[in-house]
Amino acid sequence: MPHILIQHEVEDFASWKEIYDSRADVHDAAGFKELQILQGLDNPNNIVVLFFNADIERAREFLNSDDLKQAMEGAGVIGAPQIIELQ
Repeated sequence: MPHILIQHEVEDFASWKEIYDSRADVHDAAGFKELQILQGLDNPNNIVVLFFNADIERAREFLNSDDLKQAMEGAGVIGAPQIIELQ
């Protein structure tokens, strides 16, 4: 069962979350099922999102898409996210 963990820092968690939530249909269409969102204890703008996606190739395609890169920039993601594929 493929899982994907994404860690990154954002400028402001509340602003990021609002934009993230508005794209739920995009995540669903790419097969992503959100399992949990966590924030750092010392830095609430350091976040980790854990997803399930049954189709890892489809997930990789989405994670490398220009659409996602633009959405992350617009949501205030700082730097490149760390993406870890788990099973």
